[in-house]
Amino acid sequence: MPNPPHSAANALARFPAEVLEAYQRYHEKGDAGAVQAVVIAAVVDYQPSRPSSPAPVTDETRLVEDMGYDSVAVAELVFFLEDLFDVTISNDELLRVRSIADLRACVTRKLAAKSPAA
Repeated sequence: MPNPPHSAANALARFPAEVLEAYQRYHEKGDAGAVQAVVIAAVVDYQPSRPSSPAPVTDETRLVEDMGYDSVAVAELVFFLEDLFDVTISNDELLRVRSIADLRACVTRKLAAKSPAA
């Protein structure tokens, strides 16, 4: 696979180096685990309000109830992920996303759907 687009590196510039490395692993090798790391980092980065002592983020963490997301913050997060991974997440799909696990699964499904058949 070619190197990731320059715009992706710019979009991830504010993230820790390991997040950019994870994105590069996804882009170069199709590493699904790397996608998971990038999604979690984006969820934490886009969190509307950050508590002084944040709780650990797990698959069960809910975007609205646990992390304080509202519809605008969810939209910003989804736009970022769509641009980063070159996918489209429909409103219907988005309405089914409640937790980190839901969002990770949605992005992973979108990426699998756009991958050429082996």
